[in-house]
Amino acid sequence: MSGANASPTGRSHQYMLRNFVLAGFVVSAIVLGLILINLPAGASTITWERDYGKAVERARTEKKLIIADMFTDWCELCKKMDAETFAEPRLIEKMANKYGWLKLNTETEEDGIRLQKDFAILTYPTVLILDGQGEEVDRVGRFLPSPQFTQTVESFLENPDSLGGLRKAVLKQPNSVSARYALAEKLLNQSNYVKAAPEFQKVIELDPENREGKTDLSHYNVALSLASQEKFVEAIAELDLLQTRFPRSDAVADATVLRGQIYHCCNKLNEAQAVLREYVNKYPTHGHIQEVENLLAIMDSANEGK
Repeated sequence: MSGANASPTGRSHQYMLRNFVLAGFVVSAIVLGLILINLPAGASTITWERDYGKAVERARTEKKLIIADMFTDWCELCKKMDAETFAEPRLIEKMANKYGWLKLNTETEEDGIRLQKDFAILTYPTVLILDGQGEEVDRVGRFLPSPQFTQTVESFLENPDSLGGLRKAVLKQPNSVSARYALAEKLLNQSNYVKAAPEFQKVIELDPENREGKTDLSHYNVALSLASQEKFVEAIAELDLLQTRFPRSDAVADATVLRGQIYHCCNKLNEAQAVLREYVNKYPTHGHIQEVENLLAIMDSANEGK
């Protein structure tokens, strides 16, 4: 039947159908609107916590890592991180709600001063990545633009060579010399001498006969860690142990240099010169030879000026 001859009943049915479809669209739009209203809004800025204890408690509760920006008033690159890296919209969109955020001045805030010492923060900017126990997962020790910062931080999560990854390896195999040494070396490279020394000492205890070739190096690194804390008497005692127990070790050459440097720091100039000249004569092709010759020249010049 043509449209001109359609029955009143057919036209009424089409009208009702059209209204039903429109009503369906309206209901769907309302439902969708309600869903969108209840979705969490994306962060527009980073909200920084300024209390360490609160940041750790929240991170533990929410099962998040903490990004801790450790800064000083005089650090221009820290200000650049704030203005560029942490303000970049894509970083905020991706990371703001995924992590806890902590910002501390390491010279004026009590928590910042304590963490600067605990984590041996010596350069700025430094951004620590901490777990819910306040343990360091790893750190960013320089200015990074937002894409590189995001990539670097997220790489720490699965990287077995991150500080967090190395700690996990030690927890899994506490009697592994190689795992313990890798953790100790990481801490040493971060200049965290307080935490590095006991890890190297544990290597010595695990392998007193140096079967894995790490014990002699650990004696040296314990001495280096102690000397770096100005514990010079203990450092010399550790060097004596190294040279007594492993006189043929390649670490003995480095130990000789360190001994001379310690004597120099203690103003025992005659002892320092004697040890360093012994090094020059005994290890003429060793890696520190130029450094040692320069130090001897400085001491000779000082003696001539007296």
